[in-house]
Amino acid sequence: MNPYAPDTAEPGSVEAIAKFTTEARFGNPWVAYVPASDTVPSPTKYLGHVVGAEGELSSTAKIYGYFRKLAETSPRVRVQVIGRSEEGRDILLAAISDEDGIRDLDKLKDATAALADPRKTSPEAAEALIASARPIYYFNAGLHSTELGSPEMVMELAYRLAVSEQPMIRKIRSEVVVLINPVSEPDGRDKQVDWFYRYLKGKTDFDNLPPVSPPYWGHYVFHDNNRDTHQEALELSKAVSRMFFEYHPTVVHDLHESIPLLQTWNGTGPFNTNLDPILVNEFFAMAFAEIGALTSAGMPGVWTWGFGEGWGHHYLDSIAVNHNSMGRGYETYGNGTAETVERVLRPNEERYAGRPVTSREWYRPMPPPRKLRWSLRNNTNYMESGCLAILDYAAKHAKEMLRDFYRKGYNSWQKGVKGGPYAFAIPDDQGDRRRVAEMVDLLLTHRIEVSRASAPFKVGEGEFASGTYVVRLDQPYRNYAVDLLLPQMFPPDAAYEPYDDVSWSLPVHYGVEAKRIDDAKVMDVPLAPVQSGFETRGEVRGTGPVFLLKDTGQEALLALRNRLSVFRVEIAEKAFKSGDKDYPAGSWILSDQKGLADAVKRASAELALDFDSAPAVPDVARHESKLARLAVWHTWADTEAIGWVRYVFDREKVQYSYIRDEDIRAGRLRERFDIILFGDCYLRLQDQIQGIDKKYGPMPYMKTKDTPNLGIPDASEDITGGIGWAGMAKLEEYLNAGGLLITLGNGAAIALEGGLVRDVYRKSGAVNTPGSELRVKFVRPDHPLAYGSPEVTSAFRTGLTVYDIAVSGRGGVVLQWGTKLRIEDREEEAAEGAKPKDPKDPAKKDEVKMLVSGAVKGEDELEGRPAILDLPAGKGRVVAFLFNPIHRDLNRSDHRFLWNAILNWNALPPPR
Repeated sequence: MNPYAPDTAEPGSVEAIAKFTTEARFGNPWVAYVPASDTVPSPTKYLGHVVGAEGELSSTAKIYGYFRKLAETSPRVRVQVIGRSEEGRDILLAAISDEDGIRDLDKLKDATAALADPRKTSPEAAEALIASARPIYYFNAGLHSTELGSPEMVMELAYRLAVSEQPMIRKIRSEVVVLINPVSEPDGRDKQVDWFYRYLKGKTDFDNLPPVSPPYWGHYVFHDNNRDTHQEALELSKAVSRMFFEYHPTVVHDLHESIPLLQTWNGTGPFNTNLDPILVNEFFAMAFAEIGALTSAGMPGVWTWGFGEGWGHHYLDSIAVNHNSMGRGYETYGNGTAETVERVLRPNEERYAGRPVTSREWYRPMPPPRKLRWSLRNNTNYMESGCLAILDYAAKHAKEMLRDFYRKGYNSWQKGVKGGPYAFAIPDDQGDRRRVAEMVDLLLTHRIEVSRASAPFKVGEGEFASGTYVVRLDQPYRNYAVDLLLPQMFPPDAAYEPYDDVSWSLPVHYGVEAKRIDDAKVMDVPLAPVQSGFETRGEVRGTGPVFLLKDTGQEALLALRNRLSVFRVEIAEKAFKSGDKDYPAGSWILSDQKGLADAVKRASAELALDFDSAPAVPDVARHESKLARLAVWHTWADTEAIGWVRYVFDREKVQYSYIRDEDIRAGRLRERFDIILFGDCYLRLQDQIQGIDKKYGPMPYMKTKDTPNLGIPDASEDITGGIGWAGMAKLEEYLNAGGLLITLGNGAAIALEGGLVRDVYRKSGAVNTPGSELRVKFVRPDHPLAYGSPEVTSAFRTGLTVYDIAVSGRGGVVLQWGTKLRIEDREEEAAEGAKPKDPKDPAKKDEVKMLVSGAVKGEDELEGRPAILDLPAGKGRVVAFLFNPIHRDLNRSDHRFLWNAILNWNALPPPR
C-alpha cells in the first residue's frame, strides 16, 4: 500500500527525510517524502541530497539554477528577474500555478490590479472579477542571511506544488497563484554559504560555535534590510516593490528564523490605528488556521500572538499591509548553521509577552520541549508545513480573500472621500526644495498620488501658492498616506513595549511641513498630477564674480562641498546682508575663482540649490570650509549602522576612506585623516574595543578560491581582536595631534566611557524612547553645528544611553534634549525660592512638549540632558552625537547636524 497516493515517493526520499528529522513529531506526512516525477527534476536530484540534509547549504547560483530548471521542465512554473542587488546579483521570482494559471498569468495580474483600485472598479464589477480571479500568494525567502533554511525549503515547496497530485496540492494550483522569491538578499546568501563552509561546517557544540555570521550580508546593511519599507533605499526593497505593483498579491509572507519552533506573526497590540479592521481579523484567522493544521498533525511549538505589537509596519512584508493586502511572516527555529545541534530552551531567556516559550497558553496550545536535538531538516519540515497549511487555507477561502482585498481598498478610498482629513498640502519650497521633492517622490514610489496646485488657493487652514504639492485622500492608499504624513502617537498605556521604531512620519523626519486640510474646498482646487522621477532644479541669479548661498537648512550642502572640492569655500560666522537680501550665519561665500561659475551652475541644477551673485566678498566674519580628509571607521564586530552612513555618503557622492580596526591599530592617523567618524553600533564598550574574541582567530575575511564571495566590501586577514588597548592609544594620539573624532549614537561610549574625554557619565533612570522624534534645543545657537537650524528643533532618538556631564564641562553641551533645564536644576531653582509655575497658568499649557512623534517614557529624566557634545581632547576634539543622525536613511532632517560638524571641522569654536 502506498501511503502517499496518488503520489509516488521518489526512491530514497522517505529514508533521507527521516534520517535528518531528529524526532518523528518534528515532521508530518505532508513533508515526509518527495514526490516522484518522470519529467521534472526534484531538488534532491539537482542538489545531490535531500533539502535540509545535515551540513549542506546551497549558493544563490545553485538555487536559481534549480528554479530555472523547474521552469524549463514544468508548464506550471515561470521565472523572471525582478531586480539586481547592489553587488550585481539577480533577484529572481518564480510563479507557480496550474497550466491555466500560468497561461493566464497576465489576465490574473490585470484582475488584481483592477481590484486594487475601487475608483475604477465598482462593487458589482469587483464581484464579476472575483469569480474568475485568483489570490496571489507571495513567499519571501532568504532576507536575513544567517536564517539559512528558507532558500533551501522553497526549492522543495516549489517542486511539490508543481508536481504533486495530492488533492490539496491540486486545489492550491487551481485556485491560487504562488509567487516565490527564493533569495531576496542574494549578496548576503553567498557570503553566508562561504562562511559556513569555511568556519562552521562540522562544528556541533552550539554554545561554543564561532561567530555564525560573516561581518557583512548585503553591501550596506545586515538585519536592517527588514526595516526599509518606508524608505525603499535598498535594491531588495525596490525589487519586492516592483513585484508588488506588478502582481498586487493578496498576501506577502516573509520567512524568518529566530523563535522556537514556528511563530506566525500578528501582534499583541496596540495595532496601528490606520489598519482596516478586516486586516486585523485576517491576522488571527490565518494564524489560527496554521496552528490548527500543524498542532493536529502532532507538531509541538506552533503558536501566534506574543511577538511584536502590530503598531509599526516598516518591515518588508509591510508593503502589503500598507497597500490593502495582507503582510505576514513566520519565525521558525534556525540554528544559524546547517549542522544538527543540541538546543536548550531556557525559560528565563526565551520569553515573549512575559511568558516562557515553553509554557502552554491560549495562543500556544502545544508548547515545544525544553531540550531538543534540532536540524535543518526539522526547520524545513516546520516551515514547509506552515506554507502548505496557509496555501490550503487560501485555496479554500480564495474568493473571500479577494473580496477582503477589494473591500480594504474601497474602505480606504471612502475614508478619503468623506474627509477628516480631505488632503495634505506640502509647500514646494520650505528652505530645501530638494528634500521636499524627494519626500514627494517617495510618496509617489509608494503609489500615493500627488498633484500640484495649478493656481494659488485658499482653504480654512490657510493660503497656498501655485505649485504647492497636494495629496488628495480620495484614493485607495489613503490610509497609508495618512500614516506617512501625520506624526505617530504610540499609546502611553500600552501593555507591551514596542518591538521597534514607533515613528516614521515623513514630514517629521524630513523636517518639512505637510499641512493637514480638513476643509472640503480643497477638493475643488485645480491640480496637475505629478509623476515619479520629476525634476527639481536650483537657480543661479547673476554671473558672479562672487557667489553666495543662503543657508536655509539644505541637506545637500555636504554633497555640494564635494562637488566644489577644488574651490575655496568660506562660511559666514555671523548674519550679513548683501544687496537687499539677508543671509544668516552658516551661509556660503564663494570668492571669484577660475571655473567657479560653471561648477556652481552644474551643482545648482543637480542639487536644487540657489545661488546669488555679488560684486565683492561681504565684510563678515567667516572661516574656510576645508574639504576634510574623512575616514569612516567600522569595527569588524558590527558593520550594520555604519553601513547606512556609507549608503548615504555614496548616494551623495561624498569622498571618504573606509577604515578597519587594524587601520586604527596601525596608527599615524592624524597624518592621514582630519576626521574619523565612528558610527552607531549595538556593541558594549568592551566589544567596541576588543571586538570579536581572539580565541576564534585568526579569522580571515578575504576573497579566495574557496571563499569567492568574502572580502566584500572590505577585507582582512584577521577580523578578531578589535582595536584593543593599542588602538585606544592610537586614537588618543590622534586627538592629541589635533584630530576630530565624531561618534554617533552608541558609538559615543568609546570616547565618553573609554576615557578619551573626561567628566561625562551615564545617567541612571527609566528613560525609553523607542525610535521617536523628540524636541531638542541648541544651548549654543551660535555654534557651527547649529547652522541652518532654528534654536528649537527636533531629532530622532532610539533606546540609547542617557549621559550627563559635570558642571565644569557643561560648556561642551551644544544641543540638549527638550527645552527645559535638567530636573536637578529645576529643583535647585525651586529650593532657591523661584516661584513654581501654576498648572492653570496659560503659559504652562503652552509649554513645548518633548514628544514630536512616537513615544517617550521618563521624559523628565531626559529633559536638559546633552544630545550633542563638543569636547576638547588634547589638541583635538570629540563631537559626540548622543543619537544617530543617520538612522536607516529615515531621519533626513538630522543629517545637517552631522554635515555641519564635517563642513566646519577646522573652525569649531573653543570650549566655553
